[in-house]
Amino acid sequence: MTPAHGDRRVDDPWEAIEACYDAGWTDGLPVVPPTEPLVNAMLAGGVWAPDDVLLDDLWRGLTVTARKAAVNAVMAGCLPEYFPVVGAALKAMGEPAFGLHAVAASTGGAAVLVAVNGPVRDEIGIHCKENLFGPGFRANATIGRTVRLVLRNCLVAIPGALDKSTQGWAGKYAMCFGEDEASCPWEPFHVSRGYEPSQSTVTIMAAESGHNVLNHASSDVVELLGTFADTMAAFGSLSSGRSLIVFAPEHARKIAASGWTRAQVQEYLFEHSARSFAEVKRGGKVEPAGFVKGFDPVWWMASDPAVHPGDENILVRRGTGPEDIALMVGGGDAGGHSAFFPTWSRDRSVPLITQEIISP
Repeated sequence: MTPAHGDRRVDDPWEAIEACYDAGWTDGLPVVPPTEPLVNAMLAGGVWAPDDVLLDDLWRGLTVTARKAAVNAVMAGCLPEYFPVVGAALKAMGEPAFGLHAVAASTGGAAVLVAVNGPVRDEIGIHCKENLFGPGFRANATIGRTVRLVLRNCLVAIPGALDKSTQGWAGKYAMCFGEDEASCPWEPFHVSRGYEPSQSTVTIMAAESGHNVLNHASSDVVELLGTFADTMAAFGSLSSGRSLIVFAPEHARKIAASGWTRAQVQEYLFEHSARSFAEVKRGGKVEPAGFVKGFDPVWWMASDPAVHPGDENILVRRGTGPEDIALMVGGGDAGGHSAFFPTWSRDRSVPLITQEIISP
């Protein structure tokens, strides 16, 4: 079958693309018309029956079946061998802890970032080197795009309707990449979360726009990590939410030379990505929602915005502990450019969720 345009069949490819625009199925870019043979081939790339539920939005009583996911994967330009990664990402998004409805509806404009680990990365060509967050790589682009199309077409996360992003960012078109496990100073990220190296996983995050962290000069681990901590503590991002650092290989090699463990790096970043409570107040980051005695952990909305004696000695940190800082590696072999992604929301926000990828 071919998509219907109004009350007639559409056999011309260009008209079929226009029919998808007319139906409101696109993210603004052309999509592949989801014909029956293409959808069936996509389904065959996974392990699910057409009516199996991959994502259940309990907030609004909406579900995404494997067939609906396959339709959107076709439109995004996926190959069938990508479909197990798509399905795993959708299952992760459906975890109650992820709070998908709030993520999709908030003014914060978060994108669902998808990071891939394990053998599937090389098997289907998910890119982890130069320009890994940018264009040019089919698996990265189309898997990430499928997530966005599912949100739009199955969960009605349409800008101006459910999606109330104040500005959004380009990651909402597609944000999928692989970890460069060979360049990681430690075990791969998914192994740090309890998986075996032989397993493949997706990790999803409700990510704000990434921040470039530039440091070409320093080889000293304390100086280098100080640059990251300073970026993480910037007023524009400071919250009690989680963080994702993707170290470029050049930075990862310098950290490896120091001998610091993953835990030591997390502890240092947590300890130093901080501002005094007085600075936070002077910076206008406290919203007067009442007065409390002493320091309230929900500092941004429940504290007196006036600076008082002792506020200089109270530290406001990014996150609530070292475990809130996720560390990965990716990017070109040369260049002192890494990335910091804050989680969505000015408060605690949602965790990163890791899900195993099951292939046929």
